[in-house]
Amino acid sequence: MEPRNASDALVPPSLLTLLDDILDYAGLLPPAALSLPQALRGYTDHREEPESWFLSRFVLPVRQLPDLPPHKNLFVNGPPVRFSVLGTGGPDRDAFLDAFARDLEVINDFDVEYGGQTQVDVMEVPLPTSAVGDDQSALNSFFTEVDRRLIQTGTVKLDLFLELPMQPSAVDALPALCAAVAEHNSRQAIPARSTMGLKVRCGGRAPSDVPSVEALAALIVACRDARVPFKAATGLQHPIRHYDDGLDTEMHGFVSLFAAAVLAVEHQLDPEHVQTILREETANNFRFEKEHFSWRNLSASLDGIRHTRDHLARSFSSCSFENPIDHLRDLDLL
Repeated sequence: MEPRNASDALVPPSLLTLLDDILDYAGLLPPAALSLPQALRGYTDHREEPESWFLSRFVLPVRQLPDLPPHKNLFVNGPPVRFSVLGTGGPDRDAFLDAFARDLEVINDFDVEYGGQTQVDVMEVPLPTSAVGDDQSALNSFFTEVDRRLIQTGTVKLDLFLELPMQPSAVDALPALCAAVAEHNSRQAIPARSTMGLKVRCGGRAPSDVPSVEALAALIVACRDARVPFKAATGLQHPIRHYDDGLDTEMHGFVSLFAAAVLAVEHQLDPEHVQTILREETANNFRFEKEHFSWRNLSASLDGIRHTRDHLARSFSSCSFENPIDHLRDLDLL
């Protein structure tokens, strides 16, 4: 990986490879809750900062795409901006599909107007509540209908990340869900019109919104085994697992999460070993060097890190760009 700017040379290559293009900026969402022009201006400013390599897509609800034209000077100048939209979703299959078709029309209108200057290439949307716990056959049928809507609209490229509630019943259903997602992806032409993955929230407004270490490890292993990508959102402001006074609970770290995914792939770790990495609270046990990174006695090469980021652990969303960067500096990781 070649440094994207002069400051990249100061970042250990293994850390740069692990965290490159990783943060989807969600400044519109709480707790930041910025206005659209404020969030777009912040995103544009972050693209000019030395740590711009850390930044990935701009996140916004799909219903706000029509609000972008008055602010187009903030996203059509310079390198193309990639958008990840939050889909409307629905509680059951029919409501989901109806809302999905409407969302695709909004995306298509946006792409027609700005094609080549910018791109909506990811949608994050909750899996219908009624589909959580469905068997693989029912999920296969549902995903076929999702794909049919994409074809009917003529969508060129839109990857879907289905948000899964991490209650015990959903965690138990992970193998069937991952198998159905993998089957959907295997039927895609090359290049794929829509690669499907899973989305997990790692925090929220209450301690119960933070998934357990066991649930998060189960997701990593299930996605790895089925070769299904995942992304994370919410609650990942800090690099390493830590206690949050405001929420009065233990919180996950983004370095811990992505390092655990890399090592799970590199060493075919079982869920219990993945849990141990996720529970790590000592930053010095994660060591980033030129040719590899390591956690305790396990290591991964640059190629191994890159492979996991490309195929498994894609990104995480945050309403702040500064906080994760500042916490990396506080731990002398930057």
